[in-house]
Amino acid sequence: MKYGFMKVASAIPAVKVGDVIFNTQQIEDLIAQAEGKGVEIITFPELSITGYSCQDLFRQQMLLESSEQAVMMLLDFTRKLDIISIVGAPVVAGDLLLNCGIVIQHGQILGIVPKTYLPNYSEFYEKRWFASAQDLRDCEVRYAGHKVKLTPDVQIFHTYDGVQFGVEICEDVWAPAPPSNKLALAGADLIFNLSASDELIGKHNYLKSLLSQQSARTMTGYVYSSCGFGESTQDVVYGGNA
Repeated sequence: MKYGFMKVASAIPAVKVGDVIFNTQQIEDLIAQAEGKGVEIITFPELSITGYSCQDLFRQQMLLESSEQAVMMLLDFTRKLDIISIVGAPVVAGDLLLNCGIVIQHGQILGIVPKTYLPNYSEFYEKRWFASAQDLRDCEVRYAGHKVKLTPDVQIFHTYDGVQFGVEICEDVWAPAPPSNKLALAGADLIFNLSASDELIGKHNYLKSLLSQQSARTMTGYVYSSCGFGESTQDVVYGGNA
């Protein structure tokens, strides 16, 4: 924080679907660049550790374990960095698989935020793999060497200077009652959105309008990061909107 302002970043890393080592290295490079530029909080796209378009690979134990190990690598990388990083990864809680945003600083997990609204229409079928935060009851999980509380409730995070921020994921902001509404009422100054919103004719302008309106409605800075071209498949095309 300087003169009442803080520097934040929305980053779009190169991605190889299912290659968690490559993806994590790309994330680390961007975190290092942002730290060098004085960025205090950086956010990455939805499921940025694994890639969003892994499809049925999300049900493979190998991918889930590799993703958790990659988060451990990221924790080690950020141990001596002040920057707060928000990355996307699948997280197992009992018999639920959750699409989550993981908030990291100084080699610690500050919190894990599960996605609330899962798109299950047209080209999206997330309910095939993931459960909603609405299906979750408060619990404690062991993840990436940390005990972390998972909750469907509002989570507010704080910077060293006392700036408050919250996290929501992609479809959450398209819902009639976005979680960011509750985050703003709980005192959030900033909202970070990890997304995987694909490109369709006319969608880009609608998206910009949606985000600007949500920023105005919640009276927050709204920071958005969505998947880039490395995610593009035969089904969907991504533009890397930040």
